[in-house]
Amino acid sequence: MADISKIILYMLVAVLAIVIAFSVYNYIKKTSSNIDYNSAEFNKALAAQDPLDKCKTPAGYTDESWREHMGHHPDMYKECLPN
Repeated sequence: MADISKIILYMLVAVLAIVIAFSVYNYIKKTSSNIDYNSAEFNKALAAQDPLDKCKTPAGYTDESWREHMGHHPDMYKECLPN
């Protein structure tokens, strides 16, 4: 009977290890793909902005989406954002 208990315990530990490994892998994958996406979006927005008026909504953006972008970078657009 003790052998069966040990086998069940080892199986539970193995399943738990697999679940933890899978969770960590997915978290790392999600985080790294998010960084790539954000970098691409930021570079796209930076290239689109008007060099004479960075507060002006560039072509390809709505006023709302441009305000949202500026809100993610308050250090760069502090003069464009309401206090």
